[in-house]
Amino acid sequence: MLCYPTQELWLAPHRPLFLLAGLWAVLVPSAWLAPSGLVADPVSWHRHELLFGMGGAAVGGYLLTALPAWTGRPRVAPATTAIMVALWFAGRLAFALEMPPPWGSIAGAAYFVVLGGLLSQQVARAKAWRKMPLALAPFVLGCLATGATGGFGAVAQGGAPQLAPLFFALLISLVGGRAVAAFTRHRLAASPDDPPFADPRWLAAAALLALLAAMAAFGTPGLAGALLVVSGLLQLARILAWRSWRSARYPALLLLHLAWLWLPLGLILAGMSQVLPLGLDAATALHALTMGAMGTMMLAIMARAAMVRQGTRLCVSRRLGGAFCLVNLSVLTRLLMCCAGASGYTVLLPLATLCWMAGWALFLWDFRRALRGPIPRPVLSARSRP
Repeated sequence: MLCYPTQELWLAPHRPLFLLAGLWAVLVPSAWLAPSGLVADPVSWHRHELLFGMGGAAVGGYLLTALPAWTGRPRVAPATTAIMVALWFAGRLAFALEMPPPWGSIAGAAYFVVLGGLLSQQVARAKAWRKMPLALAPFVLGCLATGATGGFGAVAQGGAPQLAPLFFALLISLVGGRAVAAFTRHRLAASPDDPPFADPRWLAAAALLALLAAMAAFGTPGLAGALLVVSGLLQLARILAWRSWRSARYPALLLLHLAWLWLPLGLILAGMSQVLPLGLDAATALHALTMGAMGTMMLAIMARAAMVRQGTRLCVSRRLGGAFCLVNLSVLTRLLMCCAGASGYTVLLPLATLCWMAGWALFLWDFRRALRGPIPRPVLSARSRP
């Protein structure tokens, strides 16, 4: 199904890395459907691999795709892309085989360290200093991946699994917020019937600072929870400022706005789980960030590489629309598990897993067209570029 000429696969970094992100999104949750005992620790497996395996591949694919636009330099060479893929596989193998420190930690962080080094070196050479925070972000992911495998004592004792989703939320706020705003501004500017697009910078900055403060106050649950709620409310205010309901006429844009909605909802739920005893456990609340914000935003952005271009518009196929619906249904089902008893849990967990896997399988089926032929410029937009 996904066999293509080797040379075409490596022409652009998003091709193999988005493919791996989709494949891992299908494979990893299958641990919940496997016979008991086949996977030694399905909780740690799916948590680590969806964050650093699927999430790492998606982040790398996006940042390496955006790099030429930041620096004005050519695309990443196929050989470099192949090295990144090899390092990604090394990290997956190290965790699966439970390599002891320091080798397991080194293998788990190598992909992120090399990615951060490549991005920061090219950004510094081009003097694109405004992009440097994003270029350095993989180093933080590398530290979190090391902590999750036992490389950092205190962080490894439970900190990394909670901090990693918050850091991904930070990346979504930075990268996703700019992407949603840019794509929305471009799309609405082409329609004379739409009023000018507004994206107050102070809202974005305030939400970001509140999230950073929450991460800094991680050891104080009450304070961290309150700051997460504040950050979520500020992100929700951005949706009102964007007037996201205007995107309903443009399906490719609507997917981004619906995915973005999970960010404020996830932050608010994660914060409330630490502040108010509402029967919502922290693990369930974090799934609104991981499955909800991370999963749907990655799907909405990666799907743009697979969409058919008609002039200056991207067209959402039925398969991609179905994929997005199934992934969202999976998130909602997982959140409902906190209200279900033991019998409900045994039904809802497989249902959420199957919906997630089916949604990402539909994405992979449509993504085939993005693995061959000329590389569109830009990859994630139908906007023409000289």
